[in-house]
Amino acid sequence: MPRPTELAGHKRMLWLDHTAYSARLLAQGQAPWLDTAACVAWLRQAQGLLRPDVLALPLDDVTAAWLDGHPALLAAIAEKTKRGHGPLKELLAAEGLRTHTTALAVALRAAMPGAVFALALPSPRDWAAQILQRAGGVADAVDEDAVDAAAAVMAEFLRLFAQAGVDAVLLHESRVWAADEVDLLLDLYQPVANVARHYGWDWGLQWPEAVAQPTGTRLGFTIAPAPCGVVPAGLTLPDRFWQGETPPAPPPGSFDHAHIPVDAHPETVLARLAQLRER
Repeated sequence: MPRPTELAGHKRMLWLDHTAYSARLLAQGQAPWLDTAACVAWLRQAQGLLRPDVLALPLDDVTAAWLDGHPALLAAIAEKTKRGHGPLKELLAAEGLRTHTTALAVALRAAMPGAVFALALPSPRDWAAQILQRAGGVADAVDEDAVDAAAAVMAEFLRLFAQAGVDAVLLHESRVWAADEVDLLLDLYQPVANVARHYGWDWGLQWPEAVAQPTGTRLGFTIAPAPCGVVPAGLTLPDRFWQGETPPAPPPGSFDHAHIPVDAHPETVLARLAQLRER
């Protein structure tokens, strides 16, 4: 399949964040991340119903489910809280998790070859903080050095997917970057970018608000409520869209990104998606 930056150049691409909604609708409220066959069947049904252009595998959801099912691993990461990135490093080094996650990615790619296949995961800063907190540590302990180390850990983990047919990697940030930290954080996240480029994947960042990108940015694409510069932009539709608000006219070359509320009414979702495609 084309990468997102290629596909967005000749059609209005749709990227949906729908797993919580689809789990409620199609999987009795529990996403089957730890059962490869059930997960493939569930996501294939969701893709067929909602028809997004992107099949996104949220690696943080998979790893969270793995931790829930493996208390010994949770105990092991709790022993690594002296360094901000320690629990994340211990988690992503777990052989069982690595084997399962890569097998799941390969199975999803084989089952849905027509979709753009993306790996979605938190930014190095966010993921290190989340797993540190899960291990009993304090999220504020993730300093610049820990972010740098977390990015290297994540880059090594992503190399496992070299043969999985990946088209893109998306890092999602929980907060907006200040103008004076954009260059610094892009530098810290560079190991992830290097892996993506090495394997020919697009890589992008998602923010809750638009972030101005410097000239010559190293990003392949961005996702935010408004364009973030010259790179291809995924524009996140506001939650009001699902209540009937008409979205603004899209800028040329951009694509649509939307989060389906977990409690959305199925008929409303299908009707709104149909209207979106008619723009």
